[in-house]
Amino acid sequence: MVFLILLLPQTVASAIAGMSRSVTFWVFVLGMVLAVLAGDGFTLIFGFELMSAASWLLVLRGDRAPAPLYIGIAIFAAACLIPAIFLPASGLAFMLILLGAGAKAGLAPLHSWLPRAHPAPEAGVSALMSGGMVKIALYVILRYGFLVFGDAAQPWWGIVLITVGAASVLLGALRAMLEVELKTMLACSTVEHVGLIAVGAGLALRAKAMGDPALASLALQGALLCAVAHALYKPLLFLGAGVVKRATGTSSLDWLGGLMRGQPKLGLLMLIGASGLAAVPLGPGFAPEFLLLHAVIAAAGTGGIFARIGFTALLAVLGLSAALALGAAVRLIGIGFLGRPRTLAAAAAEDAKRPELLGMGLLAVLCVPVALLPGLVLLGLDPAVRLMVPGSLPAPLSYAPLGLALLLAVAWGAAFLLLRRFAVRGTREVAAWNGGFGRPPVWLPFGDPATQPSATGFAQPVRRALGDGILVRGGDPADALLLQPLFRLQLRVARGAEYIRRATIRQRLAFVFIALVAFLLALGLGQDG
Repeated sequence: MVFLILLLPQTVASAIAGMSRSVTFWVFVLGMVLAVLAGDGFTLIFGFELMSAASWLLVLRGDRAPAPLYIGIAIFAAACLIPAIFLPASGLAFMLILLGAGAKAGLAPLHSWLPRAHPAPEAGVSALMSGGMVKIALYVILRYGFLVFGDAAQPWWGIVLITVGAASVLLGALRAMLEVELKTMLACSTVEHVGLIAVGAGLALRAKAMGDPALASLALQGALLCAVAHALYKPLLFLGAGVVKRATGTSSLDWLGGLMRGQPKLGLLMLIGASGLAAVPLGPGFAPEFLLLHAVIAAAGTGGIFARIGFTALLAVLGLSAALALGAAVRLIGIGFLGRPRTLAAAAAEDAKRPELLGMGLLAVLCVPVALLPGLVLLGLDPAVRLMVPGSLPAPLSYAPLGLALLLAVAWGAAFLLLRRFAVRGTREVAAWNGGFGRPPVWLPFGDPATQPSATGFAQPVRRALGDGILVRGGDPADALLLQPLFRLQLRVARGAEYIRRATIRQRLAFVFIALVAFLLALGLGQDG
């Protein structure tokens, strides 16, 4: 019921925003609903594959380039999931579930398809893929890890899930900070948030296997609350990105700017979504990450020295990723919606249409209880937590939104007074090498937009400090270490098949003779053994 309820508002919002007439879209929704409501393995796989096939058609309709990679990942996921549901509860079965569903969720290292495929279709489809489809894949992991395989769970299952989740968090947050294209940036952020949910689920799975229901319930509450928050503000942001592209003809942050003037309603809704992306206090993403961080701190005391070192490193990764996510959100609003327009199209952009505002407004309103009343949302999640972790306890943390609001008001007031007292007003004469630039021409009375920071320039210090060390040749490590070797292997196999196809009759008879000799030799060696 939790995951079914998660699908409802984003489906309604996407349909209102323009997807209601697409039959493929509703088949996509039907596949997700079937997977969630499945009472047996066959129905689960059928719904999962129906979801994959329909979403592939929607991606193909938007952009053909990522479609082959996406269908390859879908086939790989099916090849892992189908045998896994027939195997007894074991480490092998869980690893197959994790590989199949994790690839579909966008967990590292099988995440490279997600930043390519999610931006390809229309904004309504991208919203549901990012807010809904990846949650269905995580639902499969939770259902099998905690319920179907629950009695056979081992602590190392949780450690594996934590490891891939932490890698996803770091890579997703870093790429979200560096990407310039708006929908690609949001897709990379989805990789980060999928990783956060996986970290919470891994902590809970490890704690449950070790007989610690208090820690397991805390981590699972954080993971589920993170899934709820992400299912609301990420579709909101994707729908907003679609409006920006329709109004300006581009979604590159380097060509936007000043959109808040022409699109004030859209800008306010995007600001609400960005507050969840940044996980700032009083935003929908703050309470989930707060719970997850406390769960990591608590987990550091449940093992030996290696556990303490590992969870301390995990805490550092989560802290770094939170800072990167904050930078990505600041860049989204500051570069895209504030400042001066960088193009005439950005200057002339019109606000979103009423159906789009209605769909985004629905998601924004639902973000309010997650942001201000997370304890109430946790009460609604409690039956699911108790089902997966018997003997679970309520979250040992309280949340005081009024106190946080008062502290933020004091901080904002102090910052305003400091800026009013010490900020430089107007322009001043400085040398060109000290950050100065020529006066704008008379036809640009508000200044030259080229003199303000760009999205690429804003991210350049992060690229130099972290990107050059973590990313491989400026790209995702999964591309260089996994996809490119697979592409080269595919090319070699294709060339070998083409060589066989063009072989003469003598060469083909020789192939058959060699294969027959090898088969007889293997048969003879087997009988001797």
